[in-house]
Amino acid sequence: MFKQKTKDDNTPVEQLSVSAFGYEILRSDLLPELLGKQERNILYWAGRHLARKYPLHTMEEVHAFFVEAGWGTLEMIEASKTEMNFSLNSQLIMQRIENFTHQTFSLEAGFLAEQVQLQKKCTTEALESMKRNKVFITVQWDKKDTIE
Repeated sequence: MFKQKTKDDNTPVEQLSVSAFGYEILRSDLLPELLGKQERNILYWAGRHLARKYPLHTMEEVHAFFVEAGWGTLEMIEASKTEMNFSLNSQLIMQRIENFTHQTFSLEAGFLAEQVQLQKKCTTEALESMKRNKVFITVQWDKKDTIE
């Protein structure tokens, strides 16, 4: 579904792996240093950009993308006419929470907001939160604020 080939040896990307330590060094140490106070905003809009680059047509595809990207397991907790609430979890997320004092999940929130916007055809926003070491993302939209 999201498989890409490497340029040099045609080995599918899913057969390659990056250690969790290497991923977390980039995500939790380097990016905050480079992006500074604007990290949350930049990552949120980067997530939205990625969603436009990888448009998905169903929430099942969104769930699968999260797993394949190594972002964790996305679970819809509840949905209403104008809002969806999700939890996001994985062993990597738990380790990030335990090992790093600074963490943000705004990349994932932005990605999810844009995917819902593409599917609902309404302007959306997403908010991330952490409660008792668990990650939650709330996506809200306005049915009156439609997009084409």
